[in-house]
Order: sequence, then structure tokens, then C-alpha cells
Amino acid sequence: MNKVRCDFVDWMKAVGMFLIVFGHFFGDPFNQFTQPVYPKQLGVAMFVFIMGWGLGKINDARYEVSYNRLFPMFFWGAIIALLISFISLFAIQDLAESNYAPLFLGVNVVFNFFPANPTTWFIGTYFHIILLWVLFFHRVKITPIILFSSLIFEIVFRCYFINANSIFIAYMSLPNWLTLFLLGMYMCQRKDSENSQGLILRGFTWGTFLVIWAVTLNMLEVSNRFPFKSIELSSPFINALVTSSFVSLVYIANTLFSIAVFSRISAGRIVRFFSRNTIIVFIGHMPLYFVIEPIVQIVFPSGWPKRLCIVLIMYIGLSWVSELLHKWIKMDQIKKWGWEKITQLMPQLAKSQ
Repeated sequence: MNKVRCDFVDWMKAVGMFLIVFGHFFGDPFNQFTQPVYPKQLGVAMFVFIMGWGLGKINDARYEVSYNRLFPMFFWGAIIALLISFISLFAIQDLAESNYAPLFLGVNVVFNFFPANPTTWFIGTYFHIILLWVLFFHRVKITPIILFSSLIFEIVFRCYFINANSIFIAYMSLPNWLTLFLLGMYMCQRKDSENSQGLILRGFTWGTFLVIWAVTLNMLEVSNRFPFKSIELSSPFINALVTSSFVSLVYIANTLFSIAVFSRISAGRIVRFFSRNTIIVFIGHMPLYFVIEPIVQIVFPSGWPKRLCIVLIMYIGLSWVSELLHKWIKMDQIKKWGWEKITQLMPQLAKSQ
């Protein structure tokens, strides 16, 4: 297993997390650059690619690796879900039970709505991706043919659910992210560039693509649905098919551009700080919003100053909270203890790696 650290991974995690936080509170004019998806979804796309990139280099110990990756996501997901239930019980007499659905084998993806904490949905999808890798893709060499087949399946699957008005299922289900994951496995040997040569040209090309994409899509009729906008061209089926195809194109193109750019920029301490604190920020920033929004409103009643202040608090402030929590809670020790207990109960897991 190659353990060489790649700066582009830290960049993609840090920038991806910022896009998710930023995208929840800033809409137009930024939304036009990523239609029919929203900018925050590019952050999720980067995370899914990185999952594939990391798992693509692992040839053994798949059960332990899967456990180590799932444990922090489920641990913090459960903690935050319990905290939300505690607060909601006293505030609005509601336990916010839907936040627990992703923790039960990711069952949330079969319901056409987000959990009460709208970012919790990813825990279920994350589990399904890991499960698919453990059961099947850990022993499969990803080829261009597999990638192409995955892309076709992804577009058709997403099209079906968009056309059936089950748009949240289309978004949360594993097939929506499958090609990005397999692309990461396919590019698992990708490394940083030894120098920054070509960085400006690559960055300019990415920016040009975003502008051309915005101009092109703005000439079409695009309705403001969520979590995907809808490109209105013809019949509902044609609209769903075109929308689904464009979703995949936006995901893949921007992910590849991000790799091309970030693989030529060194990741310093600040980038790595945000990179290692993504889980708590991802799951916790929306609940934090409902706490801090009334406070921020006292200083900034509305507009961009208010939104920017909220984003900075949730991205920078919550990252510091995450850093402190990881210092106080010895996650590695807890994971190790848990794995030892599991292998004692099911020794065949350790033997069948």
C-alpha cells in the first residue's frame, strides 16, 4: 500500500468542504456555474473521488480498512444526532428521528427527502460505497470499459428517478456517485506534480470552462428544482435524461479540473488543518447554523455580510472545535479497542482479509 502523502488530496478535501459550507448559504450568481447541480455538490463529488483514490491502492485488510473509515463517520454522526434530538426535544418537542436513518445501513436513501439534519444523508451513501468496495470492487481492476459502463448505468438510473419525481433518491443513492468513485480507483496512482509548471494555464482553463458552461446553460430553460435543477427542452423523459447526463458531466469535469490544478500546489499547514477536520464540519455545520444565525443577525441583519460571517464561523470555527474534540477524544484508541472486540467475536474477519 502506497502511503506517500499527496497534496492534491488535502486541497480537494479542504476546498470541497468549503464549497459545501459556502454553497448552503450563497446562491446566485454562483449557482449558474455548475448547473444543473449546485456548487456544494462539487464538494461531495471531490470527497467521493478521494474515497475511490484511497481505496484503489488497498489490496488487503479490506475489513479493517472499511471499519477504520466507517467508524469516525458513524461515531460523530451518532453523537451529533443525539445532540440534535436532545435540543429538539426541549425546543420543539421533536426527536428528529430521521437523523438516525443513515446509521441503520443507510436506509435513508430510499426515502425521497433529506434527514432533519440535511447533510446527514451522506453517511448512508458513504456506507453503501464502502460496502460495495468490500464486497466487489476491492478485487476488480478498473478499466475504461468499466468506467464507461458505470457512466451509462449512472445516467440511466438517475434519469429514471428524476423522471419519477423521486429526485432526492436520485441524488442520495450510490449510483449518482458511482462513476466518480470508480474514477478515483482508476486514478489511484495519481501523484502530485514535482513543480507548479502549467498551474496558471490549468487554472485559467478551469475558469474558462465554468464561464462557458454558465453562458451555455443560461441560454436554456433551467428550472430551480432541488437537489438537481431541471433542464427543460422537451418531454419530461427527455428533460430527465439530459439533466442526468449534464449532472455526470459537471461532476466529472470539475473533479478532473480540480485534480489538474491542486496537484500542482503544495498543501501547507492551513490546508491540512481544514483537510483533517472535514467530518465534523460536514455533519455539524447545519445544526450550528440554527444556533448562530440569530446571534449573527444582531450584527448583520441580512445580506452578504451576514452570509459570509456565518460561513466563516462554520468553516473556520467549527474546524477548530473539531480539532479540539479530536485532541480530547482519542479516536484511534477507541477504533482499535472496537476492532479488537469485533475480531474476538468474529475471528474469521481477521483471517479472511
